Amino acid sequence: MMADQGDRQRQAAVLIADVAGFSALVETGEAEAVAAVRTLADDIVVPAAQQYSGRLVKSQGDGFLLEFQTSVQAVKAALLIAKRTAAAAASHPPPHLHLRMGIHTGTVIAAGDDLFGNCVNIAARLESLAGPGEICVSGTVQEQVRGRINAAFDDLGLQVIRNISDPVRIFRIAENPMPRFEAEGPAYEVSVAVLPFLNKSPAAPGADSLGETLTEDVTIGLSRFRELRVISRTTALRFAGSASETSLAAVELGVRYLVEGTVRQRSGQLRVAVSLADGYSGTTLLSEQYDLENQAGFSLQDALARQITQTLAGQLQATAKRISAEVLASGGPWTSKELVLQAKALILDTRDTLYQCRELYRSACDSDPGNPSAYSGLALTFLVEWMSGWGLSPEATLDQAFPYLRRAARIDPLDSAVQRRLAVMHLFKGEFSLAEDHFQRALALNPNDTDAMAFRGLSYVYRGQPEKALAELDQASGRNPFHPTYFHWFRGLALYMCREYRPGISEVNKAVGLFPGFPAPHRHLAACYAQLGDRAAAARECGRILGLEPEFSLARISKTMPFVRAADLEHYCDGLRRAGLPD
Repeated sequence: MMADQGDRQRQAAVLIADVAGFSALVETGEAEAVAAVRTLADDIVVPAAQQYSGRLVKSQGDGFLLEFQTSVQAVKAALLIAKRTAAAAASHPPPHLHLRMGIHTGTVIAAGDDLFGNCVNIAARLESLAGPGEICVSGTVQEQVRGRINAAFDDLGLQVIRNISDPVRIFRIAENPMPRFEAEGPAYEVSVAVLPFLNKSPAAPGADSLGETLTEDVTIGLSRFRELRVISRTTALRFAGSASETSLAAVELGVRYLVEGTVRQRSGQLRVAVSLADGYSGTTLLSEQYDLENQAGFSLQDALARQITQTLAGQLQATAKRISAEVLASGGPWTSKELVLQAKALILDTRDTLYQCRELYRSACDSDPGNPSAYSGLALTFLVEWMSGWGLSPEATLDQAFPYLRRAARIDPLDSAVQRRLAVMHLFKGEFSLAEDHFQRALALNPNDTDAMAFRGLSYVYRGQPEKALAELDQASGRNPFHPTYFHWFRGLALYMCREYRPGISEVNKAVGLFPGFPAPHRHLAACYAQLGDRAAAARECGRILGLEPEFSLARISKTMPFVRAADLEHYCDGLRRAGLPD
């Protein structure tokens, strides 16, 4: 149907429901069947729609057409209708009615008391593909509601729909024993959409192009962090220019966080403003400004996109850790994903915390053997144990990490964190060629993985290239303003190997001041103080090292530190020996 001047177009979610086997019911008794459908409408369909701010547009025989503002509302209403229909069938005599339902979202044409358009046509096709008591939704609806409703999805693949040019991906939805979350979805879920960057200076050459480039590059950059769920750029495009409707955009897109940006000309430069907001509360979590020359080339635009991406990813990861700690305090039972989030929130600066973290990851593996983050995290605890010196056998500690990393890599070969940890394991074993191969894989999968850059910097220290290590660590720190504290003590070790002892002390103290319970930074401090002749400070650090790591000895550290050059290992051990640590 073509829209005439009296027709109105709007965005809506359409639910079409039809009574399965209605013709057979009519044959057994037309009056009873019609009365049952009317009761179904009055007692179940209309009240469920109204509960989720929807409306019954029309009913025709055994079918219903309902309209909702959002996909979430439509799917929740459909689940409620299905639940109440099943309950009615169990508690009432025949005839029993079972509904097939289909849901799609998009532009509808309102004409009189009816709705038309492709959105309605697709919903009708979805309804016809559903079985009795089933709900089928389009891929667009599934993307908007996943993680925000108590349901699971079966992917039925692409279907060709009459009069629709592109195939439509279809999902079947059913109740699922997932834990129930608050109305807006799981608070700890790190889901984000990058709204199109707006050009605030239409006359400025290059502003439109820069805005489009940043929108695309930041979306792609964030999507490379496997712990983030990022809505596709094309899905977010329809919210261009709707920055004032942040909450609506979050609900419609099914995300917790929104990135918004603007580009404007200012004094011959293009100023880019970026903000990160909690889509449900409206709270701004981050607000940054960047300046770029009006005629800046692609390399500078790429560098800006990387900087924005890493800043946003760091803030999202920090926010997720804080909320995960709140989930931990709330009590169980927890899903595998929740257990992983709790483990990630822990600071591994004591043995007890390390073992607590390990048990959380083990429980996550037992809960879901297909969760790669659980196995990767479990391997991480052994890598940390090696760095701390807490393990009884350094070689056995690394050997325990490998099978978990291998399994994680098989489950998700595109996870940069798994490749990075495989690189670190090979690095600690002194297998530098294998380590470099995995570092390259990690950075190919996620060029913004600054943790991979930092550990690669550490590898340069062990390979006798401390100056190159400092450059790599500086680049990692510059890209990630929320970088972990170990960046500082990696840099401190590089400075020590460059004979820059006083700057090394300053750098390592930044890590020790925040997390004093981890032994490795104290070793670097003791060596630096000893080389400067500060015996009192060196002795103080020795006491802390032996308190944290009673089994420490120079013989033990000599076997574990994978320095390629014997002179570098001797230089490091010389500092520890001068500090007063036992052979």
